[in-house]
Amino acid sequence: MNEMLMLEEALSGEELLTYASNISVPNDYWQSILFPPQQTDELTVDVIKASSRLPVMAQIAELGTETRYGSREGVSGTQVEIPKLQRGRWMDEKLIRLLLMANQGGGLRTQEIKRIVREQLDDGKYAVDAIRSRREWIAMQAVSLGAISYAEGDVRISVDYGFVNDQKPVLTGTDRWSDTENSRPIEDMQRWYQYQADRGVRLTRAFTTQKIAALLLQNKSFRVAFHGDPSGSANPPQLTMAQLDSVLDSLGLPRIATYDTQARTENDALTGNRLATTTVRMAPQDRFVMLPDGPLGNYLWAETTESMVDGIDAEVTGDMGIYVFRDLVSKHPLRLRTVGVNLAFPVFPYADSVMSATVV
Repeated sequence: MNEMLMLEEALSGEELLTYASNISVPNDYWQSILFPPQQTDELTVDVIKASSRLPVMAQIAELGTETRYGSREGVSGTQVEIPKLQRGRWMDEKLIRLLLMANQGGGLRTQEIKRIVREQLDDGKYAVDAIRSRREWIAMQAVSLGAISYAEGDVRISVDYGFVNDQKPVLTGTDRWSDTENSRPIEDMQRWYQYQADRGVRLTRAFTTQKIAALLLQNKSFRVAFHGDPSGSANPPQLTMAQLDSVLDSLGLPRIATYDTQARTENDALTGNRLATTTVRMAPQDRFVMLPDGPLGNYLWAETTESMVDGIDAEVTGDMGIYVFRDLVSKHPLRLRTVGVNLAFPVFPYADSVMSATVV
């Protein structure tokens, strides 16, 4: 295959979009599990909260009597405009020169062409990864905090999914799980489980950080529950995760998954004349979260305006409508950019079925 033809095809808009759609989603992202994607044509959506998952029972009646019709239960919540998620990167001018030299017969070697292709397709991956990581942060903030609060520059987003105080208990003093000798996490979990059980919700999943999971393995009440209470001054040994699971299973409590997924934000100010970033956790480090089975809502996404203008078919975009494009912005100075855009936001009708406790 002609090397220049390969280069032109690799840097074409369609090839870039196809590449973006083929990038695999990290398996430590939970956004599509908790909020399966659903396309919408509306940009303003209801952040709804359902009244209950419990069925309403039918009446018992004699033959020939009139059916009683139930009322249609409403939903509560506010409206939110689906925000635009976007990230891009400029192509270095030196790289543009290489491309121009190649078009003018500069005779790039195959290895140089491969390097250019790799670097520029990585700009597409950079944009897609940036959007997916921000979507993950939004989803996990919603589940862990029951709210999403974002402020950067002139952009302000504040959405409250309506967690009540009983859903977000805060442990204090010796009740904190960092006190492995005196805290009673088994009793805490049973109390939170029962709170939702009394409302007809069965909590089947739980997650926390590796740090908190390690505290549970050291917790005396858990060690005693597995090994028994030794006589004298002896202490039962620390548990393994398998042993912790067996205790939870025996009590009818959900097993605990660990979640420590992180990303970075780019700081506006330079540090030592260099680009600086800040590491950000998708979910808070001090939370223990219990969830019911199944999806909690949907991640609503809409086709971006950019894809409508260019008329590119949806099947060549990334997941949930991610759209990546490249264009020449200016001739002087020469500026070529790769940009990814996405319109997506979760609705959370089963927000009242979650428990999110601050435990350390």
